[in-house]
Amino acid sequence: MHNKFHLFGLFTKLFLIGIIFGGCDDAGSGGSGSMSLLRGEPVILDSALAINVSEDRPDGITDTFFDTSDRIYLWILWVNVEGRHTVEVNWFSPGADLDDPPFREDQMTFTSSMGDQVTWFFIDAPSGGFPDGEWLVEIFLDELFERSHVFDVKR
Repeated sequence: MHNKFHLFGLFTKLFLIGIIFGGCDDAGSGGSGSMSLLRGEPVILDSALAINVSEDRPDGITDTFFDTSDRIYLWILWVNVEGRHTVEVNWFSPGADLDDPPFREDQMTFTSSMGDQVTWFFIDAPSGGFPDGEWLVEIFLDELFERSHVFDVKR
């Protein structure tokens, strides 16, 4: 009888060790996180891709464009940007490797006395239209990465 309890105890220990070190399957995995921003840190409050910018606002917000589109706009609303800042935007076309140069690079310097600023950028269609596929645009403020958008161009 002592051997049965000893064997049961051994199996129980092995089972618990398996759960502790092996975990459960990935079907129920997930997570979350949070952090506090530094007070007054420049940040993008909102940004959008659009078919136009009208009266400093994005018009026709979308993440899908067509190869026949004339332009693709990126609209950005900044907060806590009092003073002088430089925004850089890099547009990457489909099929570009991480080491390839951007399809287009734009840079804008602005000075804000109120701390809020709207900026926008656009790319014109090349002759023959935009190449179809998945595009990427990256946004930097004062050489620090802020945000990126992935969008599609379809035929």
